[in-house]
Amino acid sequence: MPTEHTDPEINDIKLPLVEHLTELRRRVLIVLAFVGVLFLVGWPFSDKIMYLVERPLLRFTKPQFDTLTAPFMSHMKATFYAALFLSFPIMMTQIWLFVRPGLYRREKQIVWPFLVFSYPLFVGGGSFFYFVVFPVAVEYLVTFDPSLVPSLRIDDYLSFTVTMFFIFGMVFEMPLVAMMLARMGVLTAPMMVKYRRYAIVVSAIAAAVITPTPDVINMMLLMMPLVVLYEVSIIICRLVRPLPKAPKPDQKPPGE
Repeated sequence: MPTEHTDPEINDIKLPLVEHLTELRRRVLIVLAFVGVLFLVGWPFSDKIMYLVERPLLRFTKPQFDTLTAPFMSHMKATFYAALFLSFPIMMTQIWLFVRPGLYRREKQIVWPFLVFSYPLFVGGGSFFYFVVFPVAVEYLVTFDPSLVPSLRIDDYLSFTVTMFFIFGMVFEMPLVAMMLARMGVLTAPMMVKYRRYAIVVSAIAAAVITPTPDVINMMLLMMPLVVLYEVSIIICRLVRPLPKAPKPDQKPPGE
């Protein structure tokens, strides 16, 4: 009598669609609750948050506003962005708890490093922008034409700062993405070495597009980290071993 082979990696618990939606709703509410609590806690310190945002600009000028509600809304936006940034680990945890029951064991081994290292790398990229690139960019842009008097709207300045912070944070995720692709067997170190020269050209183009100023100094401030991150990704691909391929459903275990 044939025996049925079951894959211990597969989660056989199948939930109805309504229960999936209920679970998703619960996870979303938990994230929103954390964001809301952090926003309420941070609101009394909104002036300090705004000072951190405006700090690179204060050496030259102060942001201005042209609508009556702009100061209040700017404080609200800055506090909300800070709460969203601090709740990012909670958000990733809730996403993991939602998708984990439907993943194979090998898929879990690919995903968990992203959950652990994505936030530190994102913070590192954002910090690099705020402490290294942004002060140089602000000085270059504000003093480019001394005959002009700066009159920067706080809304535009805040949106620009948050956008660039997010972009630099995502760029610094490159080694982590390379590690995940290497674990999946999609990316290898020899492959990255082969295309290194093209990666340098792409890094130069990306730096020219992303950086807020067209000068060579700011472009190099982003291009060099991109090249370094690419080299780090090559080292990671050399160290990471691809996971073994999952057996086909009709494949018998070895020895039978």
